[in-house]
Amino acid sequence: MLYLLLFASLNSFAAKHEHKAHAHGAAKMAIAFEATKGELTFEAPGESIYGFEHVAKSAAQKKQQAEALSTLETGIAKMVVFEKQLNCVFTRQKLEVSQDGNHSEVQASFIIQCDKDPVGSTLKFHVQSVFPKLKDVDVQVIAGDVQKAAEATKNGVQIELKK
Repeated sequence: MLYLLLFASLNSFAAKHEHKAHAHGAAKMAIAFEATKGELTFEAPGESIYGFEHVAKSAAQKKQQAEALSTLETGIAKMVVFEKQLNCVFTRQKLEVSQDGNHSEVQASFIIQCDKDPVGSTLKFHVQSVFPKLKDVDVQVIAGDVQKAAEATKNGVQIELKK
């Protein structure tokens, strides 16, 4: 159910916030919650995450790509910050790179488990502290009957999950 909600919200959000299909420095993030369980999806150009677009060829490029993907996995809780009392934990569900010609796209999804429902709280974004090349992250959040959107163009952008 969460995945369907997330997919529908991402498509709806993408239609309203038209980024080119593949714009360096731009990413999309969607977060959907049902009570204390949520899912986060994230899409960004490879160049903005690990510094190049082509298929990693050399050992150095493969290492650079692997390290950046590991940084995404371990840094997601620094990029998306829930209020401390919610005690939210991220678990990687998917983390992959898709290649289309000369363009690569990083696609990730995470399960979020919190002790308390995030409705009524404030969500903060610090994407640029982890990936400085990401200058414009379109964020869509659905939690209960609250639906919010923001552009995380700098560290500290907030979304209040209140009506």
